[in-house]
Amino acid sequence: MIHSEATVHSSAIIDGDVEIGAGTYVAAGAIISAVGGKIVIGERAVIMENAIIRSSKHFNCVIGNHTLIGPKASVTGATIENACFIATGATIFHGSHLQGGTVLAVNGIIHINTHCPANTFIPINHIGFGNPVRIYAPTEIQEFHADLKKVGFAKYVYGIDTTGLSNTEVYTQLTDKFLSFLG
Repeated sequence: MIHSEATVHSSAIIDGDVEIGAGTYVAAGAIISAVGGKIVIGERAVIMENAIIRSSKHFNCVIGNHTLIGPKASVTGATIENACFIATGATIFHGSHLQGGTVLAVNGIIHINTHCPANTFIPINHIGFGNPVRIYAPTEIQEFHADLKKVGFAKYVYGIDTTGLSNTEVYTQLTDKFLSFLG
């Protein structure tokens, strides 16, 4: 349901179980796609050009009031509370929760199942990960990957145990699992 006082550009794509609140603006080229889950966007939010907002079977997506999602940003299955700022090219992954006033700067990443307390700031090109959030600088990418491996992206998002599997086997199972969510 799109509120009658929301503004959605004619080239935006809205698909699935999506609610958009009063006064919210969705710009040209934005994609809001609920695949098996639900998306709720609050009031007076701004979704800028070519942003992508998605839900999935196990991860709904909620965006609070007065939150700005910048151009080419991507949000999948996360909860973003009121008055947050997600800059150009930023990415937020499944199961993350950003409390009010959180800022994710240009090309920043908030990875799976991360909790950002109120007013968290993730700088340009940095990664936030964990509960509580730890901020990784670009020079700490190897540490980040080691910590992410402990959680396991495929297991957390798709329920796939990758122990002993080759990359080919992992991605075959991953695409099959994703496609099963559609039907």
